[in-house]
Amino acid sequence: MNRRFTSFLDMSLWISALMALLYHVRFLMLVDYNALTDKSRVDQVFYFLTGLGHESFAVFFVVNGIFAGLVLRDKPSAQGELALLGRWWRSHLALLPVLVLGGLLDLTGAHFLNASGVYSDFPAFSTVTLSWSAFFGNLFMLQPVLVPTFGSNGMLYLYAFLWWSCCLLVLLRHAWRSGKPWSVAMSAALLLGLAVWMPPTFWPWLTIWLLGVGIGLHGPWQRPLLHPLVAWALLAAALLFSRLAGARTDLLPVPWGPMLMFWKYVLVGVGFAAVAAVLYRSPQPSRVDAAAPSFFARLNRHLADSASVAFLFHFPLMMLVTAIAADLFGHRLMQQPGMLCYALVGCVVTACYAGSHALMRCVGAHVGGVRPAA
Repeated sequence: MNRRFTSFLDMSLWISALMALLYHVRFLMLVDYNALTDKSRVDQVFYFLTGLGHESFAVFFVVNGIFAGLVLRDKPSAQGELALLGRWWRSHLALLPVLVLGGLLDLTGAHFLNASGVYSDFPAFSTVTLSWSAFFGNLFMLQPVLVPTFGSNGMLYLYAFLWWSCCLLVLLRHAWRSGKPWSVAMSAALLLGLAVWMPPTFWPWLTIWLLGVGIGLHGPWQRPLLHPLVAWALLAAALLFSRLAGARTDLLPVPWGPMLMFWKYVLVGVGFAAVAAVLYRSPQPSRVDAAAPSFFARLNRHLADSASVAFLFHFPLMMLVTAIAADLFGHRLMQQPGMLCYALVGCVVTACYAGSHALMRCVGAHVGGVRPAA
């Protein structure tokens, strides 16, 4: 890959993680948009941008899929599949300290910093389940079907979706290549098992991830598949439609309305995949690629290295920092926004991302799947 495309992927990765963090912090610290008493232009822009949480999940899945496709493409078929599973296995090993630390943060907050009720009075936001069955169930990727997500970390269900997507892809590729009846039967059994076992929300996220895998496997292209303006317009239209549609299931008659809410994020994934495909050009030597990375390029890479941990671990950090602000400094939850509130949201987000970066340095950059070589 040329450096510009790598930088684009890195920037997309950390921005998507940052938007997910902003979305959840705002959701907990400030009132919903419909409850605003005075909707200024600043409020409208802030709520629109920080409402792009689930859309940022789609971007994260596409980028993760591109990285997976690159691993599969750069090696022979069998070696690529083993390399992909190996990277995911290292990611899985790194999950253990993440679960343990998240549980300790939740235990500390629930026992000593829960005067605001952040750990007990907001079940619609995050149900804190600190049980051994939830711990081991999450360790073996059985959330959210057989066990709830562990502790306050509601994002762990997406980690399970990534894990099972990877297993399904590797097994199907192996069955397709071998053509042996027993291999085809095993793949069919896994596919059927996932169809019965996984919730309906799994399939849109699998589709989004596979979009990224397709780009990583089949790119780069000599010529853009779309005009760049068309690709960016498609992404902008998908984001705008997703935000304006919100959670309105009445846009289409039953069952199409609820189904649209499940699958509208696929449109965002398609839009972002179109932009990525346009930018993924055949590498050509240039002064930009030959020069030493600038300070901003190195910063971009460092932020991207922390993105997977921030994406999958920000809930326990956010809950604890919010509880500290409420219990020790008297900051009420779910209040009307103001400039001081916006500054506090920024401080919480910065603290959580910095904590994620520190954790990444301890456990390595493997959490959350695969990344291309630097």
